[in-house]
Amino acid sequence: MIESETELHDLTAVDIAHLIRRRELSPVEVVDATLRRIDERNGAVNAYITLSADLARDAAVKAERTLLEQGAAALGPLAGVPLSIKDLTATAGLRTTFGLKAHEDYVPAEDYPVAARVRAAGAAIVGKSATPAHGWLGTTETEMHGRTSNPWLLTHTVGGSSGGSAAAVASGFGPLATGSDGGGSIRVPASLCGVVGHKPSHGRVPRGPESPGFETVDALGPMARTVADAALLLGVMAGPHPGEPYMLDAGDVDYLAGFQIEEAARLRVAFSPDLGQGPVDKEVAALVRSAVGHFADTLGADVEEVSIEIPDVNEFFVRFYGPTISHLRRVDPEFVEGHLDRYPGMRDLVVAATDVHADDWWAYSIDAQQRTFDGLNKAVARHDILLTPTMPVAAWPHDGENGPRVIDGQEVEWPTFDFFRFTEPSGHSGHPTITVPCGFTAAGLPVGLQIMGRQRDDRGVLRAAAAYEATTPWHLARPEFLLSPPHASRPTL
Repeated sequence: MIESETELHDLTAVDIAHLIRRRELSPVEVVDATLRRIDERNGAVNAYITLSADLARDAAVKAERTLLEQGAAALGPLAGVPLSIKDLTATAGLRTTFGLKAHEDYVPAEDYPVAARVRAAGAAIVGKSATPAHGWLGTTETEMHGRTSNPWLLTHTVGGSSGGSAAAVASGFGPLATGSDGGGSIRVPASLCGVVGHKPSHGRVPRGPESPGFETVDALGPMARTVADAALLLGVMAGPHPGEPYMLDAGDVDYLAGFQIEEAARLRVAFSPDLGQGPVDKEVAALVRSAVGHFADTLGADVEEVSIEIPDVNEFFVRFYGPTISHLRRVDPEFVEGHLDRYPGMRDLVVAATDVHADDWWAYSIDAQQRTFDGLNKAVARHDILLTPTMPVAAWPHDGENGPRVIDGQEVEWPTFDFFRFTEPSGHSGHPTITVPCGFTAAGLPVGLQIMGRQRDDRGVLRAAAAYEATTPWHLARPEFLLSPPHASRPTL
């Protein structure tokens, strides 16, 4: 029996789906409670660009009617479960802005594949979560929508570009959200907000037309408070889609199966404290080392610290993305120039790439991507998983910067994207990678542990993450702002 709304908000998606099927919880009750919390608390974090209360209630009513008339077997796996969709994914009949003021009134006629799949699974879509324009920023803010704040410390960033989804999940605005990740856009905000974020194997989830030009790196994936919930949502999102290139064949996989803690004792674990890519904040490094020790001491895994040889991630970022943005600058100069004016770090990226010849860009990108794949693949050739920090830092303040300028006493050359240096590599290599919370700094900010698996082994990554989560308390923590009086104001730039 659910006795309070607080208890209801703490339910996982797996719990909600189970209780609805057993007729112990009304999907309408769940959705109404979620919408009330959003109404009371979203003003503090600004997690949504568009809310869709009527759509969510319609899904809940449909689930209740289906249960009454046809029974639990007729329900989809997400029937009545509140869910947020990142606003880079088009949703039929529901405003989709892609973070752009120019699309402020755009209402698509068709769903992208992931949106269609979560609808078909019965999810109650409560809103379109905030994202920077085109997802082109490591923080979540736009001219149209303002800034999204971190539920753990409202003066701090959520990261990006799936920052609205991370903030929504951490704030209890439903247990599930979708995100997309080309170099860390799921894992960065998930780490900074203390939630689970999974970047699936490349080709596991159809992208649709999302982020054109980034087909070889971009992946859509689940964000949730628990690993089991992420696995549940991945099972809905994943699978082949007609006409979609780069897709894996496997569909209808039960990603929830096999979550057994004792399996961790057989794990061979590689650990890299920095991927050979630069400084890590001391608090973050200590918390990650403690998590690695937990795999060895509590879970009984065989852990080995390894050296990783991959190209310099910042150079790769400049030489891979810079020319791409330069090209888009010619296609849509008004948007790109406006974006570069607002975020000088992005302009520096484009300027640095201006002299890169197309032939050199192509040759370097292919070579660097292959060397990144080889370096990471070598690490998991003798091991089941690779552990690293998800981020070199915890969340930083809203102070006009789009990234920290100093990490562990060392000045950062590219503050706008340097903090992606641990997430970017598996975005290019295609390895499945997840972040799970592994502790808090003295300031109360979450820190994430990144778990990378073998090529196409999403289930292995999820099982390892689930074993860690089941023996640690971090996923049970909740932001203090949820205990304070409701916030009506909205953060602005």
